[in-house]
Amino acid sequence: MVTVNCRLSRTADLPALLAIDQTIWNTQNSPGPVLARDLASYVQSYPAGSQLVAEVAGQVLGMISWNPLPPFAAARYTWDIGIGVAKTAQHQGVGHQLMQALKAAAREQGIHRIALRVLATNHAARQFYAQQGFQVESVAREAFYLDGQFVDDYGLAYLLD
Repeated sequence: MVTVNCRLSRTADLPALLAIDQTIWNTQNSPGPVLARDLASYVQSYPAGSQLVAEVAGQVLGMISWNPLPPFAAARYTWDIGIGVAKTAQHQGVGHQLMQALKAAAREQGIHRIALRVLATNHAARQFYAQQGFQVESVAREAFYLDGQFVDDYGLAYLLD
């Protein structure tokens, strides 16, 4: 496993993060198109400091973002997350180290629950999340129609100590 430096994103990271974002999403792991088509729209969605970034020797290899579940104060202890790792860095421990850094940050901020969604067709991600301690809480059966087939959408969560 490669040792990764996990830190908050910087303005200089944003082009590399956009490039990762544009190369990892497809109809096997996302029900919709890439939201950020250019750097300006990426910056609007993910300004500097809004993501944890994984870097090795100055190269950005992945990111994890989190959002509180709006608009209810009752959901203030839950983060909804998204994670992406460059294809060339997958299966090398980058995602695991990002997840560990996120869990530490969540604990520091008093977050109790980390939630996410994953398509049934994204087998590698589902296995990764299970290894990270996430549990399936819901299944939206045949929620999306992708590549000529209906696909289930799983809701997963991890409860912090």
